[in-house]
Order: sequence, then C-alpha cells, then structure tokens
Amino acid sequence: MPETTDALLQTALDLLSTGRRSEAIPILQQVVRSTPQSAAAFRALAEAHLGSGELEEARRCCQQATSLDPSFDRAFYLLGVIGAHAGDLDESIAAFERAIALRPKYFDALRGLAAVAGRSGQLARALECYRELIVAGIDHSEILLEFAETAERHGDLDDAITARKILVKRDPDNLENRFNLSSLTGKDPPAVAPSSMVTQTFDRYAETFESHLGTLRYSGPELLHRAVDRFESRSDLRVLDLGCGTGLCGQPFRPMAGQLIGVDLSPRMLDKAKDKNLYDALHCADVLEFLSRPAEYDLIIAADVLIYLGDLQPVFSAAHSRIGRGGRFAFTIECSDSDDVVVSRNHRYLHSPSYVRSVIAETGWQIEVLDECTLRQERGQDVAGIVAVARRSRCA
Repeated sequence: MPETTDALLQTALDLLSTGRRSEAIPILQQVVRSTPQSAAAFRALAEAHLGSGELEEARRCCQQATSLDPSFDRAFYLLGVIGAHAGDLDESIAAFERAIALRPKYFDALRGLAAVAGRSGQLARALECYRELIVAGIDHSEILLEFAETAERHGDLDDAITARKILVKRDPDNLENRFNLSSLTGKDPPAVAPSSMVTQTFDRYAETFESHLGTLRYSGPELLHRAVDRFESRSDLRVLDLGCGTGLCGQPFRPMAGQLIGVDLSPRMLDKAKDKNLYDALHCADVLEFLSRPAEYDLIIAADVLIYLGDLQPVFSAAHSRIGRGGRFAFTIECSDSDDVVVSRNHRYLHSPSYVRSVIAETGWQIEVLDECTLRQERGQDVAGIVAVARRSRCA
C-alpha cells in the first residue's frame, strides 16, 4: 500500500476513534477504491457504517474483509457485532466463534458470544463463556450481572446467588442488587422495589401489557370494583388510582368518579392510559412521593401495586393522610404463606393476611373487606391474593 494510502487510512482511523464517522467514511471509501485488497481498510469502513446505523453496508464491508483475510480475527469479531445489532443471531454466533478460534483469549469476542447465545436461548453455552471470562479475571460488575441473570434463567440458582452476593458486597447501597438477591434467597428484602427497575420493566411491557394479562386471566380491577361497589353508590367521588398503568381500573371506576386521577412510574404505560380518555389527570411519579402532595380523596385504589412495596406501613399511613373522613382505601395484594414479607422469584412482594391486618390496624384504618381471591394464572396455576377495602373512621 503506498505511503499516502497508509496516511489516509490512519487519518480515517483517528477520526473513527473520536466518533467522527461521517468524515471518516469518504476517506475510507477512497482507500478501498485505491487498494481493494486491504482487509484492514474494509474492516474500518465496516466499523464506520455500523456506527452510522448502516448495517447492510457494514456487513458487506466486513464480509469483504474476512474474504480477503480469513485469519482476520478482529474482522470476524466485528461481523459478530453487526449480526447482533441486526438480530441475525446465528450469523453473529458463528462469527464470534470464528474470532475465538483464531484468538482463543479474545475476551471481547467471548463476551459478545455470551450475550448473543443468551439472547438466542443457548443458555448453557452463554454460561460457559461467562465462566471462562470470570476465571480469566474479567469479573467486573457488568459481567457478573449478566452471568447472574443468565444463570437464573437457566435454573442455576446457586451460581446466580453467588454472583448476586458478590455484587451486593461490592456495592451494598445498590438497591437493585439487594432486591434481586432477596428474590433468589427469600431473605432480607429491602423496603421497596427499585423504582428504576419498575419503570424500565413497564416501559418495555407497555405495548403488550393488556394482551398479556388477558392470557393470564387477570381480574384485579374487576375484583377491586366489586368490593368497593358493595359499600359505595355515589358518582361524584374524588378517586386516586395508584399505579394506574394503562388505565385498567379507569373503566370500572369512572362511573363512581367525579374526578379520577392516575399516577404511575412508567411514562409509556401512562401514554396508554391517556389514550383511553378516562382520567381527569395523569401524573408520572412514585406513589409515596405523590401521596406526600397536599390533596384529599374519597377513594384511593391500588390494583397490583403494593406487590412492589415490601413495608406497607408508609403507604397505608400516607393514604390515610390523604383520605377524607369516611373515605376508603381499596387494594389487592399477592399472598404469602409466611408471616414474613418475601420477594418472589417473579420480583414481587408477597404479604401474609395477618401482616396486612396488622398494618391496617396500626395505621388507623378499619377493615370492611379482606377476602382471599385468585388474581390471575401463572404457568397454569392460580395466583393467590387478597382483595381488601379499608375505611377511615368518620371520627378520626
């Protein structure tokens, strides 16, 4: 390759290293025209196209690089990355494996293979890769987290627990690590689920949320409405729907409400609720934070929301402070056989009926309804729950 072409290639690589892809691409195109046998130039051009989101051009250039130099491990690695971005998982796996065969300690390729194998359902293969990385000392927290998640999906709970314990030890203030460890061990649950985790989960879930619940025969809003309807005949209530999600409670409770307010952590779920035109106002906020705002309601409802709170006393106390005399707090929970509050493998808090009764009494409510029920089905099994209505005394 002439010296001037070498200089052009280096200039393009320098531009790529600083993210200036649009400037690098024409220079690299000039290089591959003048030296069409340069695998390095084709690989660099593939990287530039990938960074610009041009996946097909990136793949074409990378395939040209591997054709020109079948021993070019970095080109096979990049081909694996491109396949992963494009969703071509089989192609990605084959490319990563080829890169590793050419360079057995190619840790970037090994991690790429682990991630793609996990996405394609090849969990045992993914775990092999993660274990090799960890044994080699590539055990930073992100790798351990990926390993723990994959081990849990594969059913290797001992490995998942070990990795989670290391993560908690490294960062004891990380609520998400503690919550996930508790879901595996059933011990030492934090007071609440991490709000960031709840938000991310339901933002991802928003598009398919209602159709998925339909397959689970979910009945929380209907159960809640029937319980309240036994005592309430007004149509002018000020109603607050905690954790309103896509607005499933809006339909049954709208006829009772002179004003219907919804609050949820997930912006995308709230977008779905807004489309129903059932709520007078919708707020993106944590339920406890929202209950700290001055307002008074006649009815507060919480369908499958308290499953993300371990310690129920703060929310019951906060709700009591926002309810007018004689007002009600209606909610559903999932049941635990244990007297202790536990986090399930599904990352939900389970509460025992005795615990719920004690919190209701301690926070100044009177029980009107506390019935066992089936909230939905999961893996063909009924999920046991409680539907409850608590009332604030007219004298308190």
